[in-house]
Formats: sequence, structure tokens, C-alpha cells
Amino acid sequence: MKSKRKIVSFLFAIFICNVSSSQDFKVLTFDSLKKELITFLIKNNDIKEFEKEDYVSGKRQIDIIGVQNDYHKGFLKDGVYSFYQTRTHSRVHFVIIENNNYTILNLTNRDGLDLGIINLLNFCERSKYCEDITNDYISRLLRVYYRNILTFNQEKNSNSSNCIKSKEELP
Repeated sequence: MKSKRKIVSFLFAIFICNVSSSQDFKVLTFDSLKKELITFLIKNNDIKEFEKEDYVSGKRQIDIIGVQNDYHKGFLKDGVYSFYQTRTHSRVHFVIIENNNYTILNLTNRDGLDLGIINLLNFCERSKYCEDITNDYISRLLRVYYRNILTFNQEKNSNSSNCIKSKEELP
């Protein structure tokens, strides 16, 4: 009876070792995320290909900051972060960190905004954020979208430059 338990225990230990060694436990860090964000910014024409090495080496910076509490050191926590290049007239983007994965919210066009709102609402619901926090995130997303559009004048029909600003005649 004891030998049977030893064999079962031994087989169970081998199974656990095989399962744990076969999984890739890559931890997402601020540095590894910066590399991914550099790639996104190059594809988005925010960084030129010839500037890439300056960002990788640290000569130029990309800041990643927690939206709610300016969190930017230590381990990446699940949450919403803004990121941008530390230079004048750079666009701001958001990235959602969840379960050691990331989702970049591209706020350079209306399609990106629409998808960003959906991703952000889904994340807030999964995270069980209250209405106030969710509302704050969505408001920030909209402000950044319109600021990006105004800064780079990308869309001719931007709602920011030629829009109704008075609530008086609205229902």
C-alpha cells in the first residue's frame, strides 16, 4: 500500500514538473513593454525608423504612466496606462495591462477610438471598476483622442475645431 502511494506521488510530481517547465512564464515589465510600444509608435509614424535605436538605448524616452495614480515604477500592475514620447507635440496613447498581456488603444482615428472604447469598457467590467472610474477612463480616452486629432490635424471633419459648444439650445 505504501509503495502504491509512493508511485502515485512520484508520478504526480513528474506531471507537475512537466507542466510547469513547459509553460513560458514571461513576465511583462516596463522595459519589455517599452520595446513593444516603440514598435507600435514606428508603425504609427510617431517614431521614425532611424530613431528606433535612440529609444531602445534610452537616449530618447517613452514614458508609461498609470492613468489614475501616475504609477510608473516596479512591476506592471493590471490597469490602464498612458504612454507618449517625451518631446513636444507627441501623441498620447493608452495601453491596458491585464493578466500579463497588453492591448494598445490607438487613438489616431475614429476606428481606433471606437475599438478603444469597447476594449476599455470590457476591461473595466472584467475588473469590476465602479461607474466613476469607468467614466473617468472613457472621458480621458475621448479628451486624448480629440487632442491627438487637433495636434496633428488628421481628420478634416474633426468635431473639435468646428463644433457646437453651447448647451443652451440642446434638448
